[in-house]
Amino acid sequence: MNTTPSGEPRATEAWLARLRERLLAVASRRVPAEAVEDVVQDALRVIVERKVLEAGAVIDDLPGLAWCFQVLRNTIGNYYQKTRTRRAWQEQASSHVETPAPPTPLDALESEEATRVILATLREMRDDSESCGRYLERLAHGAAPADLARAEGVDPAVLYRRIYRCRYKLRMRLIERGILA
Repeated sequence: MNTTPSGEPRATEAWLARLRERLLAVASRRVPAEAVEDVVQDALRVIVERKVLEAGAVIDDLPGLAWCFQVLRNTIGNYYQKTRTRRAWQEQASSHVETPAPPTPLDALESEEATRVILATLREMRDDSESCGRYLERLAHGAAPADLARAEGVDPAVLYRRIYRCRYKLRMRLIERGILA
């Protein structure tokens, strides 16, 4: 008996090759070209798992070949269901962009006042600790910590520790002024 290196009969291999050709022909008329191979491979996986490897097999009261095409039909249906679901999620994600509510006048005043107090405190900190005031002011105006470390000529890890201590000093000063930070 002729067998493949894995020990399976060559007849089974030939049957699967013919089945694959038939499934590809049908699937190519039903799904986009880029999805044909994936759909057929999914169907063949189910067929091989159920061990429908003979032309005369009967499964679920269907001839083996008819059952294989039913598996392909279901696999194609799954492909389109997944495509619809994915498209719906993408549309929902793209249309569901939350725009933040504009601040109320009171919130805007509080925010402006808090910003003014923080910047004033940072300027005062420069008198006591010039580097702390400088670091925090530059960060408040949008500088990235890595860029700040490069500009200051220090290792980023050292700068992060300094910033941590400076933020603690700033927090204590703001608490002294009655601002919870």
